[in-house]
Amino acid sequence: MDTLAQEIGILLKKYKLSLGTVESATGGLISHLITNIPGSSDYYKGSIIAYSNEIKIGLVGVKQETLDNQGAVSSQVAEEMAEGGRRVLGVDICLSDTGIAGPTGATKDKPLGLFYLGLSHHDQAFNRKYLFQDKREENKEQAAVSALKWLKEYLNSLETRKEQATVYRIKEVVTCILESENKILILRRSAKVGSYQGRWAGVSGYAERSPDEQSLTEIREETGLDSKEVRLLVKGSPQEVIDKNLKIRWIVYPYLFHVKSPGNIKMDWEHSEIKWIQPDEIDNYETVPKLKEVIKALFPKAEQNK
Repeated sequence: MDTLAQEIGILLKKYKLSLGTVESATGGLISHLITNIPGSSDYYKGSIIAYSNEIKIGLVGVKQETLDNQGAVSSQVAEEMAEGGRRVLGVDICLSDTGIAGPTGATKDKPLGLFYLGLSHHDQAFNRKYLFQDKREENKEQAAVSALKWLKEYLNSLETRKEQATVYRIKEVVTCILESENKILILRRSAKVGSYQGRWAGVSGYAERSPDEQSLTEIREETGLDSKEVRLLVKGSPQEVIDKNLKIRWIVYPYLFHVKSPGNIKMDWEHSEIKWIQPDEIDNYETVPKLKEVIKALFPKAEQNK
């Protein structure tokens, strides 16, 4: 459990979020697990043990109407506890629980071991229902652990939500791998280019016309080779490459060309160095994103087309 609580602490600090709890049936056990971690005061602000309905109403802010209509052990009360706790404690995220730990307290519709957990964040509240089958102490422990597991799951989902909310520019490019005598040409991008300076790449450029036409244009501009000096071996499937730092979604059109006279290559200003290497040596170089995958997908097919 310390490992789980520690992972939660790391995530809370990563997202700069504070945490509080409002506990009923667990009686402070969630708070105990969280505060077992040294340094938890950096993100954990406190807890309210709302064991009675009077505390739920008077201190946390649960509505009397909700308790009358739904009962203390209900999804609605769990959510109102989490929402109220978030406001009262002044935290970003609040966990709550309400349940029937046993051995008494069950009703016809609400059996022993029934728990509802609540989670509130960003003016939203969620709940989860659990039904545990053990004795009182074990039920409380399982509820507390389930609350922490849910919190970890929720925190991990924030990265996905952030990713989905990011607006990416879409840019189409061609990448041409040139081959001769079973070696491939890689080019080191100079400090004069707009992105990925110093990394190794193929012959590449923005697809300002059809990718087939653009591939030959880039080869001519970056190596001085005309269309008669190269022969297409493989036209690969378009690849999607997402650069989170640049907020660009690259659509890469990969090509593999055989070079008839490699000695005729003339390096242009976009590159500071060129090398001929074996395809499997590419792992030794820092490349533009996904170049290694493109090469490994293209090159085995070259032998079939020679």
